[in-house]
Amino acid sequence: MRRYQETLLWRKEYQMDTILSQPHHRFSLIKQYYPHYFHLRGHNNEPVYYEKPPKTDLKALKKAGVDVPTLVHHYAMVTEFGWQVLERSDTAQGITVIDLKGIRMTDFVGECVDFVRRASAFTGAHYPERAGCVFVIHVPTWFQLIWKAVRPMIDPITLQKIKILRDPQEIKEALLERIPLENIPREYGGTCPMGLGESPEETLLWELMNHNNAKANAAGGGTAPPCSSQSTFCQHCHFVPARAY
Repeated sequence: MRRYQETLLWRKEYQMDTILSQPHHRFSLIKQYYPHYFHLRGHNNEPVYYEKPPKTDLKALKKAGVDVPTLVHHYAMVTEFGWQVLERSDTAQGITVIDLKGIRMTDFVGECVDFVRRASAFTGAHYPERAGCVFVIHVPTWFQLIWKAVRPMIDPITLQKIKILRDPQEIKEALLERIPLENIPREYGGTCPMGLGESPEETLLWELMNHNNAKANAAGGGTAPPCSSQSTFCQHCHFVPARAY
């Protein structure tokens, strides 16, 4: 009960109940410099989420006015999208693939550590049962140095579900245990013709953000979106969250 009350307070503070209807004018910028994608489903219909931390350009984001709190807010929106839109079941879990290919020891410092700490804190506190499996892949030989710093930031429930993998063959075999071959991107040994960022899930997310931004711009005197016409049905305007808090 205490955890639920804390979640209610957190959701109120961060306006989580309306986050999917809010404009997000830095969405495309963050997606450009922070590679993260929903991509199809697992064997048990779980949503699959991929992330490439080494390719995140925090300097470019900071230069464009995106600080760590803004990035965490974006991550919260993406997380909420996953569990309010893509997968509406209260008991469903997801599959996460974190690709560390190309990571350097100097990448995990300062604001990067701060972001990981904050993101891990809210997912562990408010979405603890949602992680079905987490694959950390292409880890370098010195990964244990980073892992010692990251491990305490992760809630115990999620820790039990993390698999750390280095060899391409073991990565492919591990992914195949949870995801159909035809749903795995080719860069990870699958046969899916769609690259990361091209899935129906990503298309829906982009459509939602573009819709919210267009409505906000129209309110400020800009061009009204097509859904402003009473004769046009808009799935985003009529969206009903999977659950209310």
